[in-house]
Amino acid sequence: MGYEFSDDALLTLALTHRSFCAENEDAESNERLEFLGDAVVGLAVTGFIHDAYPDLPEGQLAKLRASVVNTTTLADVAQHIGLGRDLRLGRGEEMSGGRTKESILADAFEAVIGAVYVDSDWDRANAVVLDCLGEQIAQGAQRPGRLDYKTR
Repeated sequence: MGYEFSDDALLTLALTHRSFCAENEDAESNERLEFLGDAVVGLAVTGFIHDAYPDLPEGQLAKLRASVVNTTTLADVAQHIGLGRDLRLGRGEEMSGGRTKESILADAFEAVIGAVYVDSDWDRANAVVLDCLGEQIAQGAQRPGRLDYKTR
């Protein structure tokens, strides 16, 4: 991701799925960081596309954002940067392929972004999001909404 945590405990927390917590009494899940990271990702992508594509109307901007900020895209990015191998999962989730489940990977990506934000600041978190999602934004801008089921 191009980011080194000053507080490694934040990264560990971001990679801790609730299934791990069910088996480890003192563990805390990544859900709160995921909540924060969801907002950071959304704002970073929205701000970037607003400025980068001044000729796109609001509806097309919304479709572009939706083509990037969704479970499938975030899971692909998470898989690409190797988050799946580092997840802390419970045995059941491990056995059922949790390291490759889209929802778990997307949530972990958002949690890691939330952790980057807490560990640093908005500017750094924004840069990490755009570094991770820049290619997907560029692809989505070629045909906003092509992945949107309502448009199809």
